[in-house]
Parts: sequence; structure tokens; C-alpha cells
Amino acid sequence: MRAAARSGARVALVAGDRDIEAGTVAVKDLTTGEQVSVSMDSVVAEVISRLAG
Repeated sequence: MRAAARSGARVALVAGDRDIEAGTVAVKDLTTGEQVSVSMDSVVAEVISRLAG
């Protein structure tokens, strides 16, 4: 996460073994620190939403 923040990234995606089994991805907003778990089907929309606003 530190490397992502240092690179200037605003959002990071985290998918561990359990996330993959559940079909989810953690989306972390590196500006606010907020992290949400979303389905793999909606991850793109979530990232776009966070980058847009």
C-alpha cells in the first residue's frame, strides 16, 4: 500500500485468496483510507466512481 500511495495512485485493489473465492475485491481509497469490498462484476464501476468524485 505504501508503494501505491507513493506512486500517486488514488485507489488500490486488493484480492486475497478468500476474496477470490467469494468473488469480491477490496477497493481502498488511498486519499481517505476508506476500504470497501465489492463484487468482481462491479469493481470497475466502483473505481471509476472513486476517481471521478
